[in-house]
Amino acid sequence: MKQRHAVMHRSSNVTMCIPACLMDGGAMGALMRAHDWDASPLGDPATWPPSLTTLTGVMLGSRQPTFVIWGPERRLLYNDSFAGLLGAAHPSALGRDYLQVWHDLGAELGSFVDEACSGRSVDTAAFEHVVRSPDGGRFSLSYVPIRDPAGRVDGLWGTCTEIADQRFVEGERQEADATLRENEERQSFLLDLSDALRPLNTPTDIVEVAARRLGERVGASRVFYAEIAGSLMTVEREYVHGVGSIIGEHSLAAFGPDLLAAYRDGVVVAVDDVPSDPRFTVEARAGLRSRQVGAFVDVVLFRGDEWVGLLAVQSATPRAWTPAEGNLIREVGERVKAATERARAEVALRESEERLAAIFSAASVGLSEVDASGRYLRVNTEMCRILGRSADEVLSIGVADVTDPAYIPQSLATIAQAFETGHSSALDKLYRRPDGTSIWASSSVRRLDDGQGRFKDLLVVTADLSHRREAEQRLAESERRLQLLNETLELQVSERTAERNLLATIVERTDIMVMASDLNYNILAINKANADEFERIYGVRPKVGDNMLDLLADQPEHQAQVKAGWGRGLAGEEITLVQEFGDPGRVRPAYEISFRTLRGADGERTGCYQFVMDVTKRLRDQAELVLAQEALRQSQKLEAVGQLTGGVAHDFNNLLTIIRSSVDFLRRPDLPEVRKRRYLDAVSETVDRAAKLTGQLLAFARRQALKPEVFSAGQRVSAIADMLDTLTGARVQVLIEVPDTACHVRADVSQFETALVNMAVNARDAMDGEGTLILRVTGGAALPAVRGHAGCEKPFVAVSLTDTGTGILPDRIERIFEPFFTTKEVGRGTGLGLSQVFGFAKQSGGDVDVRSVVGRGTTFTLYLPEVAASDLSSGERIQEMGLAPLGSGQRILVVEDNIGVGQFATQILEDLGYRTAWAGNAEEALDRLGRDGDGFDLIFSDVVMPGMGGVALARELQQRWPDLPVVLTSGYSHVLAQESDHGFALLHKPYSAEQLGRILHQVLGVRSKLTAPAA
Repeated sequence: MKQRHAVMHRSSNVTMCIPACLMDGGAMGALMRAHDWDASPLGDPATWPPSLTTLTGVMLGSRQPTFVIWGPERRLLYNDSFAGLLGAAHPSALGRDYLQVWHDLGAELGSFVDEACSGRSVDTAAFEHVVRSPDGGRFSLSYVPIRDPAGRVDGLWGTCTEIADQRFVEGERQEADATLRENEERQSFLLDLSDALRPLNTPTDIVEVAARRLGERVGASRVFYAEIAGSLMTVEREYVHGVGSIIGEHSLAAFGPDLLAAYRDGVVVAVDDVPSDPRFTVEARAGLRSRQVGAFVDVVLFRGDEWVGLLAVQSATPRAWTPAEGNLIREVGERVKAATERARAEVALRESEERLAAIFSAASVGLSEVDASGRYLRVNTEMCRILGRSADEVLSIGVADVTDPAYIPQSLATIAQAFETGHSSALDKLYRRPDGTSIWASSSVRRLDDGQGRFKDLLVVTADLSHRREAEQRLAESERRLQLLNETLELQVSERTAERNLLATIVERTDIMVMASDLNYNILAINKANADEFERIYGVRPKVGDNMLDLLADQPEHQAQVKAGWGRGLAGEEITLVQEFGDPGRVRPAYEISFRTLRGADGERTGCYQFVMDVTKRLRDQAELVLAQEALRQSQKLEAVGQLTGGVAHDFNNLLTIIRSSVDFLRRPDLPEVRKRRYLDAVSETVDRAAKLTGQLLAFARRQALKPEVFSAGQRVSAIADMLDTLTGARVQVLIEVPDTACHVRADVSQFETALVNMAVNARDAMDGEGTLILRVTGGAALPAVRGHAGCEKPFVAVSLTDTGTGILPDRIERIFEPFFTTKEVGRGTGLGLSQVFGFAKQSGGDVDVRSVVGRGTTFTLYLPEVAASDLSSGERIQEMGLAPLGSGQRILVVEDNIGVGQFATQILEDLGYRTAWAGNAEEALDRLGRDGDGFDLIFSDVVMPGMGGVALARELQQRWPDLPVVLTSGYSHVLAQESDHGFALLHKPYSAEQLGRILHQVLGVRSKLTAPAA
């Protein structure tokens, strides 16, 4: 391995030698490298503690006479300057007892050394120690204790101070004190850093702590440790102060050839002024300037000859780096490299141990470790299975406890042999399980020693032999049976022949058609039923040896049909198909044909055979059954529609009776005012009930024009809790569970509440009016797959109603959402409640699911898409209470194709204070408006009209006059049902004068705000 010199480049024209522990240091460095340390109590320098290596590097680099006394044997290390003071004692003094080297002064120096070894620094300024130096100089000594991390004194740091003339004494003393303090602080810093790095177990943590401490110590702008791999440098952690981060990968080529050469030649490279250093290329200098680097010290770290790391200390501005700083940075770099390699080794060891543990645990053979007496120390899963015990049970016993008594002596002898000889030993034996059963196993025992060759434990590998023993028994039984078979072969052949003859007779006489063919369509076997049917439909009788395709050569259409079916079977497909064959003019029956593969003794395909059954009658019967079932379903639907029609007619006749009677009384001139008000209220309430009934019918058909708005599902459920409590009765306990956070949905509030009421009524009837009903609201739920439809991961609000009723039978649960389907007795329901829930859920972008257990209850869950909270304030909603505000002469164009409704609407608007005009259809309205809108302030249009509909008219008006408001009205429209988000104000029929006045007032009010001039 080539020697590396520690070189620090201060600038382009100044080079300083920076000593390393034993890499340089003048004559003493060379002498120490050549010294035989194996014979010394200090041992190989590679094993010296960090504190000793640090002090040795400092000592060899010092110009002052400096020495180190180490260990209880007081072994002496010293530099070139101190060697000059030793005279003839040098070089033999290296590594010897310090007091023996100075044997002539041993009595005086011994007390000082003992005092320093007790932990106190000693300065011998009062004791002038004269040595035989060339100039006859006099020196005083100082001893500083060197402590280990536990505080014990490992050695002494010694310096010699020349006693010069009085005028120089003070200056030299101050310089020596400063050097001593610097060395002590440096040593303390390095020891503290070692203590801080020791407990860290990841390279990134080590680098982070070291970089921060070093950066704070030298006042750097940036400190990082980079790992080198090929041409890339990777920075994972750094310390920065006032500069940006450079974490990431960087190319080494950016350093330039001169610096890369310096890195290859030395371990420390220092640059005091990046802008003026000629070693940088223009690109490299620009790159360093972009990273705010004005000066730096880089310590190159090697593993052998391989460049593995770089510790960089950078300053944002130029600065002169001192040799002490460079030496400190180098020492920190070595410690960081050692600590990171140690951490990686520990991680690798831990991962290796984990892998070995996993292999041990998951091995397919039984593994165990036992001590010399045979007591179990560790077992894997397979070993526990073999022994029929848990791991805890096994670890509390020994090998003898699980071995059949007959094999215990042999087992213990095998363990003793492996322990004493170190050779593997094996035996087959019986293990006894706690349940009294036994299991055969083969166990191999091997001795395991630790790294020092001392006994650790014994590894026992156990293989389950039960399967092998069973196989041996089966083989013996098979041989016995084979012998018996040979003895009775003639009888068995006779019996087998009779069996095959019987089978052939059955195949020949069965009505099922059977035929076999080779790969070339040659008939290998055919029974009478197949031959007869072939002749019946094709007019030719086949026999064994005929080729099917040749038989049908004059019937190409039938030949192709036969080839298509048999071709799949001969290709290896084992299929069953139903197909018609034959000439329609002759006979064309339908057959169910099954093809199965024929294979030879070697397993190769040799052909196929078919079983054919005439299913013509079965298919005809099935078709007739389908038609009958469809007719029955249509009859049931008509019956349900009739029931619904009768119920609706009954309800409407009741409502019309109230209206007709009230109107007749209102025509009486002498009717008192109180009774007149009563009849008017009755008419109004009856109209509302009729409107609600038609709305429910549209909802059942999913043709209701919804009015979606954003609201909190939890708040709406809580709001109708009292109503549900009243609706379900006193014997049903209604429990509400809503989350603390609001769950918003966008839907029609009225239809939402109607759906809840329908499900609650259904639950009440299922509980026969007594039980518990739980309403639960959950936000952020995923939509599950429901009735074969795919689910959705987007957030939904789930509103579930759980009852404690009788439940729903499995054969009925798929039909409960069908319109008109009901399990209640006549008069208690039309079967439209759950259909309304289903229609509302689907029309709102959601779904409804049901889970039921017969005898325990049912849960209905309504899923609606979850949305963000609406920005619409309550003040912008239409006020429903009080009389409608009057207009102030605004012009309204009424578009209505029904003459009666149009006349009534214009009359209402005029009574409300508006000026009106009437158009019978959309086309007439567009002509009336002309090019400029003819001064109208609002368009009030029906939706369903001949020709252009109301929505199309509104969109056309929006394009022509964006500021002209449009209000639509309809009792039903498939357009509105499909496009509830059309963007126009909508008034449902039937409407009252107050409702019409309120919506017009609101729309015109919004328009006035939008068109008002800015103040």
